[in-house]
Amino acid sequence: MLGEHALPREMHLLVSSMSARGRAIEVGPAVVRTLRAGGWKVTVSVTTPEDTPRKIAAASRAPFVAALGGDGYLSAVAQGVHDSDAVFIPMPGGRGNDLCRALGVSHDPFARAHEVAAFGVDTGDSADLEAHIRDIDGVWVRDEDGCDKLVLGIVAVGYEARANEMANASWFRSGPMAYAYGAFAAFATFKERPFRAVIDGKDRDLTGWVASVSNSGCSGGGIRMVPSSDLEDGTMELFHIGRASKRTALAALTQIVVKRNADHPLVTIEPVHEVTFTEPAGVKAWADGDPIASIPCTMRVAQGVVRMLA
Repeated sequence: MLGEHALPREMHLLVSSMSARGRAIEVGPAVVRTLRAGGWKVTVSVTTPEDTPRKIAAASRAPFVAALGGDGYLSAVAQGVHDSDAVFIPMPGGRGNDLCRALGVSHDPFARAHEVAAFGVDTGDSADLEAHIRDIDGVWVRDEDGCDKLVLGIVAVGYEARANEMANASWFRSGPMAYAYGAFAAFATFKERPFRAVIDGKDRDLTGWVASVSNSGCSGGGIRMVPSSDLEDGTMELFHIGRASKRTALAALTQIVVKRNADHPLVTIEPVHEVTFTEPAGVKAWADGDPIASIPCTMRVAQGVVRMLA
């Protein structure tokens, strides 16, 4: 609850200088103008690769902290907001913008700015704003050094992680185009891996093509990888494509990338609360378009980790 008195419509907006090869910087001025026209008092911080968005967000004194950038950037800012008493406002400024898609808000930065601007009028009553604030879940990812990072989307190892890496290296600014390129470029060289994990206390063999842990269920610029994922249910989902010939795996992956759904017999999905990938050591885990840890690493549910304005 926000209390009896309305929070001032004051926002600290963090803008990524790197997301989508400068997309957030390009749209930033128009986004800020729209927010201010709606009544928000906006302070802007443009972050560079040398900055730590999490720390900037955590140190902010604004009652609302917003992030304009890609999904990985939004997760980093959300972790900082978790460390403060602010309300998080996600603003899409990347290529895929899958977090906003999963949340059911606009994934277009200009349309999203108009959505948020509509909350800018201070009526003196917190109820109008409070109705649009919700507690959302995340995933805490702990690396082998014991460092925790927050992820709001999907953590992947295996083929999907390699596809993310290839998509990042491409010059496509469209999320669907970049992911499609990455998916098929990765397939040319990827082979199934002997993954092992401890899932809710039980040893499991996850050898195969794809192993990922989902919070939002959305990836690749709108692919509903895990339709059952819910950002408010206190549960993650394990998405797995196991042993299969390359030809059979290609059929499943093509359906996921081209038809943009994961309803295929090779795909298994199950609810989980904690997953520790133990093998193969050194393989990178990717989350929301960025590398986040290397195996061994642990993912656990972060229930109600951040308050968010939808």
